[in-house]
Amino acid sequence: MLKYILKGLATLLVVILVTGFTAVPVLAADLRSGETVTVASGEVIDDDLYIAGTNIVIDGTVNGDIFGFGTTITINGSVNGSVTLGGQSVTINGKIARSARLGGTNVTVNGSIGGDLLAGGTNVNVASTAKIGRDIILGGSIVRIDGPVEGYIKGAGSIVIIANGVRGDVELNVNKLTIASTANLRGNLTYTSKNEAEIQSGAQIGGTTTHKMPEVKEPAGPFTNIGGKVIAFLMTLLAGIVIILVAPRRAAAVAASIRRKPWLSLGWGAIILFATPIAAIITLVTVVGVPVGLIGLTLYGIAIYLSQIAVGLFIGYWIIGYFSKVESRGVLVGALALGFTILTLLKLIPYVGFPWLWLATVLFGIGAMALSQKTPRAERRRTR
Repeated sequence: MLKYILKGLATLLVVILVTGFTAVPVLAADLRSGETVTVASGEVIDDDLYIAGTNIVIDGTVNGDIFGFGTTITINGSVNGSVTLGGQSVTINGKIARSARLGGTNVTVNGSIGGDLLAGGTNVNVASTAKIGRDIILGGSIVRIDGPVEGYIKGAGSIVIIANGVRGDVELNVNKLTIASTANLRGNLTYTSKNEAEIQSGAQIGGTTTHKMPEVKEPAGPFTNIGGKVIAFLMTLLAGIVIILVAPRRAAAVAASIRRKPWLSLGWGAIILFATPIAAIITLVTVVGVPVGLIGLTLYGIAIYLSQIAVGLFIGYWIIGYFSKVESRGVLVGALALGFTILTLLKLIPYVGFPWLWLATVLFGIGAMALSQKTPRAERRRTR
């Protein structure tokens, strides 16, 4: 089982990387990057636009979608598709025909968005000149909505101010909520907060107003949900035992890879951990690459899960190896039980178990599983 998972992961990683990074020409997309990137007024781009730079200004027309990342991004022109933008400052002054997904320290919408607005940032401002054609999903520290919203508003923020019309319901998790005198909420208002909302005189709420108090949760400790952790421990240990019984040489080769080539294991683990999801996401934007991307992400998750078994086996293999040879299935199972128990206990240490020990386990485990593919082939060559 482990053999096929690892071979499948390795094969799919190559396929995803090749498909993903060659997908851009297939999409006939327009790629632009630089210190300052500008789409001039009067310029028309008929393809999707992938753009990255320190300062990005779009004054022209884009008939496809825009995917952009930069320090400062400003759209003054028209986009007849959707936009996905991330930067320190993101400003929409023009017209977005479909949806907008915006993230940054400061997110400002002065223009119109025909579809949904998904916005997250320290300061999110929907100005009075803006118009949102459908729903708003938000998350931010300070959020002010002065423009009309044709759908609902959902999300969370520290301070949220609504000062215009909202056709749908409003559901928010906030610290302080203000419904200004100019607001007209046609649906229900539901908010979760320790504080009573400030509903100014003249504000209109067509539906019911419901104030919910936040749930009081006890601080999570290392032994929180101990029953679930014990079950997870036993299930993972059982999975490792099955792997050892089915493929003992393969399991031993994984442990040996960490011991003999720790830095190489770490390097391969970093490449696979960070490159696979990026390549898979790029692959998913192509119709042909969707099945490959989904299967790749599934195997990627399985590899992350198996990494703790690999590192646990290595720890036990390393300890028992000082006293006797670790060759038989029984000794391998004992090594796994010992090592995985030690690893699990170390993960319970606050601020050490997560994220640092978790990250180290994933990196070494995935890298060792990739390197272990060479060991059986080398052994077969030596026996010929």
